[in-house]
Amino acid sequence: MIPAAKRSLIYAFHAFLVFAVLATSGCSVLGVKVQTPAAAQAKARRAVAAHPEHGAADYLRQASQPGLTREKKLAALVEAARLTQKARPGTPDQEINRMATAAVVVLMQKGGFEPVRLGEGKSLTIPEGTVKTLDPRTAQELLLASSIRIRGLRVRVTQAGAGVPCVARFTKEAPALHGQPGIPPRAGICEPVTALLRFDGKSPQLVFYRTLKSDDVMVAGRKTRLAADFSAPLAYMVSKGENRLLSLRTMLFPNFNPLGIGLYQFSAYDPEKIPVIFVHGLMSRPETWIPAVNELLADKKIREHYQFWFFIYPTGLPVWTSAAKLRSEIERYHQVLDPHHRNRYFNRTVLAGHSMGGLLSSLQVRSGGELLWRQFLDVPPSQLNVSPKMKEHLLRIVEFGPRPEISRVVFFATPHRGSTIASKRIVEIASRLVRLPFDFLNTDLTNIQKFLHPDMREILVAPANSLVFLRAHSPLLTAILNLPIKDDVPYHSIIGDRGRGDTPNSSDGIVPYWSSHLEGAASEKIVPSGHSTNENPEGIEELRRILRLHWR
Repeated sequence: MIPAAKRSLIYAFHAFLVFAVLATSGCSVLGVKVQTPAAAQAKARRAVAAHPEHGAADYLRQASQPGLTREKKLAALVEAARLTQKARPGTPDQEINRMATAAVVVLMQKGGFEPVRLGEGKSLTIPEGTVKTLDPRTAQELLLASSIRIRGLRVRVTQAGAGVPCVARFTKEAPALHGQPGIPPRAGICEPVTALLRFDGKSPQLVFYRTLKSDDVMVAGRKTRLAADFSAPLAYMVSKGENRLLSLRTMLFPNFNPLGIGLYQFSAYDPEKIPVIFVHGLMSRPETWIPAVNELLADKKIREHYQFWFFIYPTGLPVWTSAAKLRSEIERYHQVLDPHHRNRYFNRTVLAGHSMGGLLSSLQVRSGGELLWRQFLDVPPSQLNVSPKMKEHLLRIVEFGPRPEISRVVFFATPHRGSTIASKRIVEIASRLVRLPFDFLNTDLTNIQKFLHPDMREILVAPANSLVFLRAHSPLLTAILNLPIKDDVPYHSIIGDRGRGDTPNSSDGIVPYWSSHLEGAASEKIVPSGHSTNENPEGIEELRRILRLHWR
């Protein structure tokens, strides 16, 4: 017979699993596989075979002959590209141009992208990087986007046009990223670029255009749209990191967090774009936002005007503590990226929070201080008999005002008034498994509890972790709702009803409508979704609408 204590632990673990399945229903990690250049070359041979009488195809055929030097192969490929540089979309010429350019990229990469003599006094060169172009020698990896196979995204965001889409990856230590405040240490960042052979001068050039900056170029005197693949860099970056949606370990043991609590970037900072910060929910990770980022990148206006960041934190920590860290990270970014506070785009930052992440986001636009403190205690901090470390911790999480950078908030399935699931006995048992990294709290909490209001004393006797925080009608959550949201910050709610159309009696399976609804919202959108409203197509479309509205 299993002892009662052990049975409780087993039940608690099962409760975590059930909660996790509900919270991440519809989610999946990305499957990413990179093909070898040989596969791309085989595709080129098939393209040549499909157009045997084409003049440019003869040069492609010539380049594939055995025994040719690298220089002669490149000369033939460049000539094939020159003959098809005015190719119209969808024509055999464009297919040949694409295959020739891709083969040139592979061969040039083998030579470190150094200049190559082609004969007749001509050389193939790569220009130095500019704001709109990339010098591939500054990247740690360069891959053809077509070589990256992706499984797990609803759509692959691509664009037809001239050139060959590629992925440039930069590690955290790359000189090109010097001064960037939040490069993911394992993944680095990946940027979409498009390789295009140009014939404007005496010698041809292989140019890599940064398609997040501009995707139109002049080719042979005509404005031309560049081909692009925005999903490949995103998927490849995720594959280099954790690439998982559930983060049970960092909930149970908040002190364990391989990436490290903090604010990170999906791309290099662009001073001419508005930041959007994504905040994940309980037992989750930033990967849950990948579908939204991917589909937002399909909108040219969004690409032109926004950049995406994400906040990662161990979700077992008390919401106050995580919110304080997010606040300090936003301040750190501002000091690094805009120390003189002159950038108008930085002060238009948008926060998007899912589930518990919405609570963290809410605390970025509210004011704490005495109004918050007196909801817990009647005595000021100076009269508490606690250690200096505890006092510092309390002041950091209680004394705050709205972050001036945040000018709009989007709440996805946010439990502003808690969830009945978090109040169930089985989850209460589970909450006792969470091990907070604050050893100094053990002694000081006893001294604080005698000053607490009775309703607060009861709930803070339990482990003060995130699961306790999320109980239905928790006074901790009521304390947040009693704090005013900054007047000039509009906020929006995106709420799931599981497709039942039964609002206001609806629920997303985790958070009921009475908890996620907020009076005064600039808009409220009910989507046919479970708790993963941030991955629902209608939820993502609503976020796109809000971002377009915000830009205007």
